[in-house]
Amino acid sequence: MEKNNSKLRVFEAFAGYGSQRKALENLNINYESVGISEIDGDVILSYAAIHNNLENTPYPIISDEDMYSYLESINVPLHYKTFKNKARTLKGNKLKDLYNANILSKNYGDINVIDPTSLPDFDFLTYSFPCQDISVAGYQKGLDENSGTRSSLLWECYKIIKHKRPKYLLMENVKNLVGKNHIENFNLFLKCLEDLGYTNSWKVLNARDFGIPQNRERVFCISIYRGNKFEFPNGTPLEIKMEDLLEKNVDDKFLLNKCNFTNEPIQQDWIYCLDSNYWKGSSLQGFIEKKRRQLVSVKDKNKNIYYARRLTPLETWRFMGMTDDDFNKVAKYNSNTNLYRQSGNSIVVNVLEAIFKKLFIDYIK
Repeated sequence: MEKNNSKLRVFEAFAGYGSQRKALENLNINYESVGISEIDGDVILSYAAIHNNLENTPYPIISDEDMYSYLESINVPLHYKTFKNKARTLKGNKLKDLYNANILSKNYGDINVIDPTSLPDFDFLTYSFPCQDISVAGYQKGLDENSGTRSSLLWECYKIIKHKRPKYLLMENVKNLVGKNHIENFNLFLKCLEDLGYTNSWKVLNARDFGIPQNRERVFCISIYRGNKFEFPNGTPLEIKMEDLLEKNVDDKFLLNKCNFTNEPIQQDWIYCLDSNYWKGSSLQGFIEKKRRQLVSVKDKNKNIYYARRLTPLETWRFMGMTDDDFNKVAKYNSNTNLYRQSGNSIVVNVLEAIFKKLFIDYIK
């Protein structure tokens, strides 16, 4: 590949709070975000808070009706379960904040309504499409084209790719995408990309091999238009341990019922995989038996026992490679439930950094 000193133009589909963009920034890669596609209002607020200085952006001097019309034109925000538009439920500053966030982030909204011909040119497309219908913990409805499942939105990405033909593509999803129930559709999608002229390379990577103490396996696929196969980076021994990312002083509200205690502290090098439902009910027995909904220990001040507690929202963001500054920017716009959900749905920044370093620094010569 030829070295190119121009900005890498990036479009993030299913952008989340922009972990892909965060990785590019951490590597000091010369890039420009030309647009995103995202439907979750709370997530869009987080994206703009982290990347676009939402907090210090003046409110728009336009009518509420104009803001409603704009949000409805891009079909944002959608309820994360029913996927019904809820723009007109917003009032006052909440409406203004979300309007600003969409403008600042250049959000094209619902991928179902995006006209590929309306998109600017870009060199790099990231698409971490919904996993609800392929995850082991999800609905298992699959991703057949035209099936109407959330995971089948992958094929909406194909329409954009076919029209725009960006040089680089990054797909990310749960490990079960390459499991026996979904590998056929995955291979079919890769064949469609090959027919367009892409060379595909995919691999399952674990966050704990890239500097983050979380056992989080995800499929990554790099596709290069008329290019060579990509070689994924190798992992390194884990130096940061679970304890290193825990807060020192934690509010008692994160404790489970005090009948949930152990005689020994919960000691692990890494945590179990975070998911978008981490905020839901946890129990010490469930943690021990199912190895999910990660818990940690708090020593009783007077007795030699250890109470179990949930991770705090800040801790879950740390385990995704995000900084405390990032978290503080978004916390003012989100409930704890949303903060848990957003971290569980995201991509570990450190893994992206390792991939992007190989793709945009080591490989482009």
